[in-house]
Amino acid sequence: MGKRSKPNTFQGNLKKKFYFEGWYNKIVDKTADHIYAIIPTIALNRKELTSHCAIQFFDAVNATSEYFKFPISEFKNLSNKKYEISIGKNYFSLERIHLDIDMQGYKITGDLIYIDPFLWPKKFLQPGAMGWLSYIPFLETYHAVVSMNHMIRGKISINGENVNFENGKGYIEKDWGKSFPGAWIWAQSNHFSNQNLSFMFSIAKVPFLGMKFNGFLSAIWYEGRFIKFATYTGAKVKSLEINPGNIQIVVEDKRYQLYFELAKGRIKSTSLLAPQEGIMSGRIAESITSKIRLKLFDKKKNDIIIDDLGVNAGFEAKDPAVLKPKK
Repeated sequence: MGKRSKPNTFQGNLKKKFYFEGWYNKIVDKTADHIYAIIPTIALNRKELTSHCAIQFFDAVNATSEYFKFPISEFKNLSNKKYEISIGKNYFSLERIHLDIDMQGYKITGDLIYIDPFLWPKKFLQPGAMGWLSYIPFLETYHAVVSMNHMIRGKISINGENVNFENGKGYIEKDWGKSFPGAWIWAQSNHFSNQNLSFMFSIAKVPFLGMKFNGFLSAIWYEGRFIKFATYTGAKVKSLEINPGNIQIVVEDKRYQLYFELAKGRIKSTSLLAPQEGIMSGRIAESITSKIRLKLFDKKKNDIIIDDLGVNAGFEAKDPAVLKPKK
């Protein structure tokens, strides 16, 4: 099972013909005046000779993004047991990141420490967020949640402005494979009124053996409990309604009904680069200033467990209409 049993670690190798892998580090300061996504990435395309590594830097408050490109030789996998990589002078792991970028008119430096990351619970046949699907070869994209929630210490400097992340919050996930899907919805927040609540959801059109199906996964970390819904657990997306200002989704399994509403109106978003056969030629619109209204109902106890509003939420959607469940 090798690397697949440790999805947080580097899954690829630098000899692949078409390949991408990226770790999405979301960091939010205590006041939420500074919200960033920092994404170390490798993108391999041996045919077009475009292979490189990069660090995407997304400023959600100002809705800007920068793509700092490095030669592929600048990427180093530092461990086969855990998430620990470097790109140039920059270092990324589950415990901390170190930034030292001086290019394209930007100087970004600093160190952040991640405190008490909450990892996706691991089982033998379910090593990560994709469960046993992680072991299926030749999927277009694979996904892992590295940390559902953690506190942050430290500061970074951006063109001379010092940003203090003491008592801030973070989240880490990753994707790897050949290309991003043709259609998907992704949402995440760990900024609810309940500090011990974190939520993520992802659904995509998945090509497999000449067919396409909707694959999804979702998780709630709540007061020390971990509740997950996914294609492989037998849960179902019962409804997906797309409105001018929001997307409303209902998910169910035998015990729970999950309802959430993703605000998509009047939010700041920007365009990030996405992989297509290892070339970062795709474009995705992403916001980290969205809102998620989350409700969880226990059908057995006839009780509402969660009714909360998540802010500073990550949100992406590409062709969401094709993901609607069939009646």
